[in-house]
Amino acid sequence: MLDDRQVIEQVVVRREALAALEAAEAVDMLDVVDRARAAGEAVSEAQGRRRVDAAVHELSLAMRLPVPTIERRVARARRLRSTMPDVWQAWLDGRISTTHVAAVDRAATRLVHGESVAALDDIAVERISRLTPGQATRWLDRWVERTEATESARRHERAHADRKVSSRPLGDAMTRLTADVAATDAAAVMQSLTGAAHGLPADDGRTIDQARADLLVDTLLGREPGGLGFRAVIGITVPLSSLMGFSDVPGELTDRSATIPAHIVRAAMADEHSLLYRLVTDDVGNLMTVTWLGRFAPTRLAQVLEFRDGTSVFPTSTVPARACDTDHSDPWPAETSAANTGPLNRRAHNLKTEGHLRLRQPAPGVFAWTTSTGHTYTRTPEPLPIADWEHATADLPADPWAVEFNQMLEALTAAGASA
Repeated sequence: MLDDRQVIEQVVVRREALAALEAAEAVDMLDVVDRARAAGEAVSEAQGRRRVDAAVHELSLAMRLPVPTIERRVARARRLRSTMPDVWQAWLDGRISTTHVAAVDRAATRLVHGESVAALDDIAVERISRLTPGQATRWLDRWVERTEATESARRHERAHADRKVSSRPLGDAMTRLTADVAATDAAAVMQSLTGAAHGLPADDGRTIDQARADLLVDTLLGREPGGLGFRAVIGITVPLSSLMGFSDVPGELTDRSATIPAHIVRAAMADEHSLLYRLVTDDVGNLMTVTWLGRFAPTRLAQVLEFRDGTSVFPTSTVPARACDTDHSDPWPAETSAANTGPLNRRAHNLKTEGHLRLRQPAPGVFAWTTSTGHTYTRTPEPLPIADWEHATADLPADPWAVEFNQMLEALTAAGASA
């Protein structure tokens, strides 16, 4: 049995091995992309770019990571290998972690002059190997600012051009909203929110964090605290049983990015401005298919696909369905139906069109992708929310909406048979 000292040493060895394995993975990713580029460029420069795109998508499928993540990792590995040989070798040896390597790369990309990057490469490994990731990041920030103090305005201008607002779902009907803005603006915003929060009545009852969050939302939406204010257009799928109060099965945003508790959906539906669409699913939540007689999907079919699929049907993509192309799984003149179409982000669509990816839809909402190396990856649908009505609705009359929907499907089927 190992004593504590031996266990600690074993932990260190394993961490070094993990870092070396991640570095070796980066080497493999670079090799795949470089071979694809070389094979394509033997034909043309455009073909080289397309082969690289296909290789990136295949890595995305194999590693179960989004395409942008693969591209960032490949680009980072290429930069390190070409401009920071000491850091690169230390990573390959497992002497610094992947988290530390990423921090060094972020610092290096902020530098303006190539000689500064070389100088950072000379000293980074020895210094950051003794620091935690947070400490390493702070040290790197200071080093960048001190080494290129005269370029601070130029760096800020470049960074400021990348300002953005983003959101990340947290679950429980909550989302984290973040903004990359000028540091002075951020400080002013926090001071304003804090000052306003401290100015609330003593019996307000909210913590300072809760008050700041509420004040931020109220300000951005132009409403008084507690008022309705501006309403965005948000799509939510929810069982009718929850909407009517027979159950508390939660709803979901149409892009599947967040789950919304039933009581929040019911409160939103009480607003006179809310608009309801009715879609019919089978008993496990799969959306019933809809067929359209024509090549191009109409708006209504696109809405059906948005609710059924949520995002692009490429397995690692999270592009919302509304931002995608409506793509035929089997090419036109095969039918334009929910059983033969799906939302597909433009890059994957182009690769499919050019033959780098093959797609089948063996069942409505099930998309089987085959890559140029013969690997197959299947994207299955996320069923829409349903509820068990066995007890709650035993005495309810037949639903006339369901009858109308089935009549519409029968009419479409009959029209297709006679066309």
